[in-house]
Amino acid sequence: MSTRTALVILLLGLSRPAAAGPANSPLPTFADGKPAQAVYTALGVIRNNNLETDVACTSLEATPVDIGFEVFDETGALRNNVGGAGSLCNTGSRVAQACTLDNSTDTLNGCPGAVCPGCCVPGSGAILAVAPGRTVTIGTAGTAELHEDATMVFNTAGNGLPNLRNGFGRVVATSLNVFCTALLADKLHTICDPAAPCSLPPPTIVNVPLIRVP
Repeated sequence: MSTRTALVILLLGLSRPAAAGPANSPLPTFADGKPAQAVYTALGVIRNNNLETDVACTSLEATPVDIGFEVFDETGALRNNVGGAGSLCNTGSRVAQACTLDNSTDTLNGCPGAVCPGCCVPGSGAILAVAPGRTVTIGTAGTAELHEDATMVFNTAGNGLPNLRNGFGRVVATSLNVFCTALLADKLHTICDPAAPCSLPPPTIVNVPLIRVP
């Protein structure tokens, strides 16, 4: 092979786009060692200005299944790890790393630089062994108007910020016999009773498009 040919091959390899987003990111393995399958792609996943995205999924499988929600920011970077086991630091110098102590003083097992308690939390964005017929909700964070069974801790990839301004997502599970819907919800406000009386407008809650993966 000539030097010129080798250089052309090298340049062609360097010009390939970096793997990013649901279509080009490898499917994860859950914390129990089971491989995931892609079930849905979610369009317009937002975690910004006190808006959060929830996916609610029902398992119609005859045996327990694992279900996870992966999110990607506007750069295409994956921002959570559905294969993460145990609790993770949600802020501080060890953000998105495993922790066993909910404090900011232990530099190995805690979350130094974080505001604690409440800094060492479950945050993979996955729920394991979902029973047949059960419905679970996974959110980018907790909301006042909806119920979340699991939320996620954001890593520092991509834009490095704990938000999704133009995000998208991927619902993964150990079975394709899982069916979901997605919602964008107001994080701070609830739907109040007008007989209370209540002068607040209804909080935001809208559907997020989900596309079934073939």
